[in-house]
Amino acid sequence: MRILVALLLCCFAPSLFAAPPTSIEASYDVTTKGIKIATITEKFTRTGNHYRIESITKPVGLLALFKPDTLYVISEGDIGAQGLRPQNFVYKRSQEILKNTEANFDWSQSTVMLNDRYGQRVEPLAADTQDRLSAQYQFRYITFLRDRKEVTMHITNGSKIDTRKYVIQPKQMLTVPLGTLETLYLSTPQEEGSAWKTEIWLSVENGNFPCKITVTEDNGDKYSQVLTALSITQ
Repeated sequence: MRILVALLLCCFAPSLFAAPPTSIEASYDVTTKGIKIATITEKFTRTGNHYRIESITKPVGLLALFKPDTLYVISEGDIGAQGLRPQNFVYKRSQEILKNTEANFDWSQSTVMLNDRYGQRVEPLAADTQDRLSAQYQFRYITFLRDRKEVTMHITNGSKIDTRKYVIQPKQMLTVPLGTLETLYLSTPQEEGSAWKTEIWLSVENGNFPCKITVTEDNGDKYSQVLTALSITQ
């Protein structure tokens, strides 16, 4: 009997340990050099086995005055035993439209159609591929994440597909406007000759939801996205 239970836990671990919520609403502040430059509002909704995530980034302060470009990002797809399986991804700017991209996933053919300023093209689709928005919600579905030393993800922004390897450090405490949270700290190994780096803090008590994301550009400029409000409905 114990062996049978163990086998069942192994086979159905994603659904047992990561029951998909019906909705998630989150807000973030985006800062650089200690200055708030934008706000992000996101909403995740699930209807049956279908999900939709909407993210809106709006500039504030001087950035809103000199560069009033609002960013809309949408990810839609299905939820299965392995988590999110995107079908369509849209990255749309209100002014800098040349940066707009889109990705359409064809899982039956294991291909994805990318669409950007250079036109459309079809690329091979790895089984674990996420888009840049769904990837942040997929951490909830990676089983035993806190016991791993690293995790690799394939992520598309609608223009290309990147392979991201994250090194994991558990039990990192982080203070955000919501309070002090226990987190898993994920970071990409820094490449020689480049300052580029991505860091993600996942709130353990909130189902490995990102409570802080920091991106360091090649030139050393650093941008941080910090969680300011979160509501999860099961």
